[in-house]
Amino acid sequence: MPKNTAVRRAVSTAPLVDGPSFKPVRAQRAFEVICEQIRDRISRGELRPGDRLPGEKELAEQFNISRTTVHEAMRSLEVIGLVEVRTGINGGAFIHSGNASGIRQVVQDMVALGQVSIANVTEARVELMATAIRLACERATQEDLEAIEADIVYHTELFENGGGSRNSKSVIRFYELIARATHNSIIVMMVEALSEVIRGLLAQVGPNPRKDIMSVRRNVLLLMRKRNAQAAAEAMTKHLLLVNDYLESESQRSTRKRAPTR
Repeated sequence: MPKNTAVRRAVSTAPLVDGPSFKPVRAQRAFEVICEQIRDRISRGELRPGDRLPGEKELAEQFNISRTTVHEAMRSLEVIGLVEVRTGINGGAFIHSGNASGIRQVVQDMVALGQVSIANVTEARVELMATAIRLACERATQEDLEAIEADIVYHTELFENGGGSRNSKSVIRFYELIARATHNSIIVMMVEALSEVIRGLLAQVGPNPRKDIMSVRRNVLLLMRKRNAQAAAEAMTKHLLLVNDYLESESQRSTRKRAPTR
């Protein structure tokens, strides 16, 4: 009897040992396999931010699939922020350095589908910003503080001249600058994502920010300069809770207006 055959028989007839059960195999769609392989090469350091991927035709030949499937994979990777697709002569699919767009889109979709409530999102943002501002008070450089002050000056003048609204993404830059002052890239991405989701929700119910928004921001910056993390976090939390109350009340009012009359 051949040795390999004997080994196979021994393995097949041996009793299974107790241990963790295996998960069922899930059939993957072709574009998911492409995404998985690209993610794997990124995690191993074989693909770095700025690297250009082969064109769709070449990738289709390498994977032995259609160009349509490759295009679907690139679109999927672009949505989650792993790939940036550029057009033009020097265009193509490039490995992206990463941003908050993928997180933001997931949260927006979950809110739209009713999988998470607005209250869940606002609560998460309040807690995240409290953590961010505490860290920023410890770690912010003079350059970080000057960037926050410049943003406050810009938006103060903008609001005084009748400009500025929640329809403009610049209105949330203040929170993003605080996050960057933590020098923690994960916190930056999370703050950017949740702030953009909240901005979008607020813009739907009312385009104009609270009248006291700039005085609150100036006070927060003053406390940051004093490195008073507790007071800065409390001031920010109080402001965000008021914003959250407004958002929830206006959202409920909009829901009642849309409800069919009987």
